[in-house]
Amino acid sequence: MQLIGGYGSPFVRRVGITLHLYGIAFEHLPLSTADQATVERFSPLGRIPALVLDGGEVLTDSSAIIDHLDEMHADRALTPRTGPERRAILALTALALATGDKYVAAWYECTARPESHRWTPWLERLQRQVRQGLCALEDRIDRDYLYGGRLTQADVTTVAVLDAIRFDMQDLAPEGSYPKLSALSARLSDLPAFARTHPQGA
Repeated sequence: MQLIGGYGSPFVRRVGITLHLYGIAFEHLPLSTADQATVERFSPLGRIPALVLDGGEVLTDSSAIIDHLDEMHADRALTPRTGPERRAILALTALALATGDKYVAAWYECTARPESHRWTPWLERLQRQVRQGLCALEDRIDRDYLYGGRLTQADVTTVAVLDAIRFDMQDLAPEGSYPKLSALSARLSDLPAFARTHPQGA
């Protein structure tokens, strides 16, 4: 398999972490959306991540990719295949993904749009939504994890998003804020799957 996209993207990183946790061998091509022509060979809209399967089929969108990886490892899937646990973990993962979407939008507003064209009320709304998402996730930490006292996809995605925010826009999650989420990130950072994919090493 080939994973397309750099780990500076929390959406790429959550896929990379999941691949490592499942012990799936893959080649990492750390392309960014700035590498438009190359990325579009794999992803028609030039979006990352994309995962090239062994047979050449390409999956795009991190949730679709992870659903496939979970299906391959149904006996130990990070998101259960059925039942109330699945719904709870999907809800938490969706919250983390939405927080990540708002962070990415805020980052582009600050970096890609000329300062003279930035819409301050929109940027402030995005920043507020990021903080609200992190607060909600902080409140859900239970027994060291987000659900069930064990590592799930909700934890993988939340840590990928938190680490990306602190790498790119630390003012949205300064050190000392969100102590439970910070402890989760620090603890999981010791695992090889997280250490190998940290955005600082991208």
